[in-house]
Amino acid sequence: MPRYLAVAWFVVLLGYAAEIGAQCSWEYRNGSAVTCTIRRLERQGVDLAGAEGTTRLDIRCNEQFLFESQLPVRAFGRLQTLTELTMESCKLLQLPVHAFDGLSNLKRLTVRTNNYVWAPGKTLDIRPDALVDLKDLQYLDLSHDNLRHLAEGTLCPLNNLQHLNLSSNRIRSAENLGFAPESQCSGGVDLHVLDASYNELQAIPEGWGVSRLRRLQQLFLQHNNITDLSSECLIGLSSLKVLNVSLNHLETLPEGVFAGSRELREIHLQHNELYSLPRGTFHRLEQLLVLDLSSNSLSSHHIGNGTFAGLIRLIILNLAHNALTRIDSRTFKELFFLQILNLRNNSIGHIEENAFLPLYNLHTLNLAENRLHTIDDKLFNGLYVLSKLTLNNNLITVIEVNAFKNCSDLKELDLSSNQLLEVPVALQNLSMLRTLDLGENQIASIHNGSFRNLVQLTGLRLIDNLIGNITRGMFWDLPRLSVLNLAKNRVQSVERGAFDRNADLEAIRLDRNFISDINGIFATLASLLWLNLSENHLVWFDYAFIPKNLKWLDIHANYIEALRNYYKLQEEIRVKTLDASHNRITEISSMAIPNSIELLFINNNLIETIHPNTFVDKTNLTREDLYANALATLQMHNIRLAPVPDTRPYLNSISVAIH
Repeated sequence: MPRYLAVAWFVVLLGYAAEIGAQCSWEYRNGSAVTCTIRRLERQGVDLAGAEGTTRLDIRCNEQFLFESQLPVRAFGRLQTLTELTMESCKLLQLPVHAFDGLSNLKRLTVRTNNYVWAPGKTLDIRPDALVDLKDLQYLDLSHDNLRHLAEGTLCPLNNLQHLNLSSNRIRSAENLGFAPESQCSGGVDLHVLDASYNELQAIPEGWGVSRLRRLQQLFLQHNNITDLSSECLIGLSSLKVLNVSLNHLETLPEGVFAGSRELREIHLQHNELYSLPRGTFHRLEQLLVLDLSSNSLSSHHIGNGTFAGLIRLIILNLAHNALTRIDSRTFKELFFLQILNLRNNSIGHIEENAFLPLYNLHTLNLAENRLHTIDDKLFNGLYVLSKLTLNNNLITVIEVNAFKNCSDLKELDLSSNQLLEVPVALQNLSMLRTLDLGENQIASIHNGSFRNLVQLTGLRLIDNLIGNITRGMFWDLPRLSVLNLAKNRVQSVERGAFDRNADLEAIRLDRNFISDINGIFATLASLLWLNLSENHLVWFDYAFIPKNLKWLDIHANYIEALRNYYKLQEEIRVKTLDASHNRITEISSMAIPNSIELLFINNNLIETIHPNTFVDKTNLTREDLYANALATLQMHNIRLAPVPDTRPYLNSISVAIH
């Protein structure tokens, strides 16, 4: 074939391939919605006839195909019925003039190029008249487009726009958001939601384009590089209800910054570098419901008697992760409707008497990770509806007898990681308590009656204390107890009958203790499903020691020499998961393993012998670990499994290592 003919054919084939590559793979949904999956958009044309007559079109380009997409001229000219259009992962570098010609009925437009995945320098340029044909547009999403700016007036044609999403771009100036002075156009005046989060904004100046949006209700500016807010930047936003300026670099707020936004319901300022608040910052914000100031550097010197004055409807106040050292009696004086107060991770060592007295609607109080030493009788005065109190990771050594008398409705109490030497008597005033955490303290003994009146308690955590023996009567005042954690203590023995009055127990942790005998302790607990006795000193084990309904048993890292079954209970026991690894077991047989078993771990033992047909009746077995034992030889009949039913979607497996 002559060379020029070969070249001609090659060009034809390239053109044919390009034409094929520009065709949609169609997926129709609900009759009026359709998805076009395509490699990329090509300027010479894309056949969108399959979307004619529909109201919603999603165009999804190949995310992995890192080549430029281009919008054909009048690409959507025949799709007048469309009300919603999405273009996802199409690597567009430009939206040209009249890009959406023909879409006069469009209400929602999403253009999400994900250009940053292609290359940091691949930005989307939106020509000033690109959106001129979208008179009825209400929702515009231009997120993840690697935008650097929107030219002034770009949004002017969009007189009906209500929601604008510019998040996850690289816009640096608040004056490059596409708005124009009110004297030039009315586009955007009906905007309700503006999301400019995850950009590179550095300052919010006075008179920026957004300040004329009197109907704006939600403004999202989180995750930028903002270091400065003008005192006049919100002056025209009289309808603003939600403001999020979190995760920026603000060190202070200008005086009167919220003065023109009396309708604010939520202010999010968390994760900044705020060290001071001007006096009266939140003055007259009587509609405010949520105020988040967490993860800043605010000290007690700047949080005083007047900081929250007038916030009579505030429901949530978050001051966690700051530098507060004390709480004055008048700090929360007007927060009558406050329901959630978070003071976690400060350095609070002193709380004045009656500091919480005005908070008679408070139901959640978090004082964890502070420097409190004593909980006195008057600290929680007035907290009659408090249901959750968190005091973990303080330095508490003393809890006075009547400390909880005024918050007797408590349901959850966390006193973990303190320096308590005994179970506080004050707990006996909490008859409604459901969960109690006393873990990581220095409690050495529990006396009969220590939990008197806690008749509703279902969860008790005592991990990592100094508790010795478990005796009868210790937990008898807890008839509804279902989860008990006594791990990592110094328990050497558990007296028979210690749990006789805890018929609802479902889970017990006694791992990492020094227990040597469990005979007669758990067998009568009919509700027990989960038992962890690992890392103890057990030598003798028999299935008669555990209740028949138990599903999960961990006895690893003991000194057990055999899994005994004196009463031949392998059909009655319902254990599904058994971990007996890291013991001294020398042989296993069919009697040593319940027929209900699904997961079996007996690795790292001294097993020399596996009796024939040990696993034949274990029809539910899905995994068994036998590695790191003393097996010298192994016959197939030793590990023969039951036939796998057709309904099982997986195969039985055994992990064995022969030495």
